[in-house]
Amino acid sequence: MTIYPQSRLTLLPIQDTGFPSSFAADFVSEFVKACEFDNSGSEYYHSWKVCIMACRIGRKLNFDQNAMKELFFSSLLHDIGGVMVNGHVIDLLTQIPDVYGQKSSFRIFVHPHRGETILGTFPTFRNISEIVGTHHEFYDGTGFPKGLKGDKIPLCSRIIRVADAVEIAARVHSADNADEIISLLGIFSGEEFDPEIYDIFVDLVKNEALFDAVKSSEVIEANMAELKKEMHDNYLLSSPDTLNRFFKMVASVADNLTSSEYNHSMRVAELAVQMAYLMKLDESEILAIRWASFLHDVGKLVGNRAVYRKRDKLTEEEWLTVKAHPQNSYDILNKVAGMEKIAYYILYHHENHDGTGYPEGLKGDKIPLASRIMHVADAYDAITSNRPYHRKKQQEEALSELKKNVGRQFDPNIVEVFSKFLIS
Repeated sequence: MTIYPQSRLTLLPIQDTGFPSSFAADFVSEFVKACEFDNSGSEYYHSWKVCIMACRIGRKLNFDQNAMKELFFSSLLHDIGGVMVNGHVIDLLTQIPDVYGQKSSFRIFVHPHRGETILGTFPTFRNISEIVGTHHEFYDGTGFPKGLKGDKIPLCSRIIRVADAVEIAARVHSADNADEIISLLGIFSGEEFDPEIYDIFVDLVKNEALFDAVKSSEVIEANMAELKKEMHDNYLLSSPDTLNRFFKMVASVADNLTSSEYNHSMRVAELAVQMAYLMKLDESEILAIRWASFLHDVGKLVGNRAVYRKRDKLTEEEWLTVKAHPQNSYDILNKVAGMEKIAYYILYHHENHDGTGYPEGLKGDKIPLASRIMHVADAYDAITSNRPYHRKKQQEEALSELKKNVGRQFDPNIVEVFSKFLIS
């Protein structure tokens, strides 16, 4: 097996990818929203609401542009460590509203640290990761996981703490009355909340109709769109190397939640890239295939994630959930400017050569070449990995299975290229 050099891929200038300066804000917001769909496919908008309220507080504190960016991204990502196979930490927080109960729940207690660990792999996300790791610290030192107190807690974390508690309280108590929320949470000022920040929150509610900004999905979407316009970024995700790391993180989150075999998407990416090199595709196209492979299963985050780990035969409804994931991936990524081609490749990565695949039943050369490459790589990794429905097979047996399905499931030319790669 000859491995072709891939380090060159990280040297491509960012302008060659076509991503605008708004890319980081667009991508992170859509990724977070996907993570927070409930099992029925409905949108929570929890982190979007927290972000909108937190940024209003940041403006009142006269944050400069860099501080606003940190607050924007950390409030959006504050619960990234709370995404679970069977739901989200929001579900647990609404069931266990007191801090003592939350501390005794492992999934609640650990989610700030998990979020900090996930985000801390990026040099440009280090400040954001620290904020995420401390967003459940209380002003009086009784919070978690570190028990920080007062000004030892990062300012952005203290802001998020207020916005997060407000959103959870409104969800728990079905409260849509501003005075009710203020009365309910006011007793925690000086304990859970920084009093200065809580006073700013009260002022925003009473004098600037803060709750109107998070009242309905249409208003939330409009307010988030306005916020994103201000978050033009030339640093957080400003190089292919940083994007490689970021997309690997997204792939890892999706794979860990929807696969019994971790790092599936990363292995698919490496296999697809090797085929693309053998086919002498240009490096910008290889980079697009690599990133599409990293992100091909992000749509599995939407809806019931547990179906991807089910050992028994899937019901018809569960099978429809599985078949929806390419479309879901496309819907998430196509909203991000600059990701249109990658989204397009992902949409068709389960189309079959004879037209029996999904979502559109495309046939032969009507299926994008990148999608056909990803299809072979994805199938090979599935065959050679342990899955709930089969034990992994060795290389020779897996290659035999691919060849058996040439012309039906797979493009014959791509399987031939893949065979040469495996035996080289």
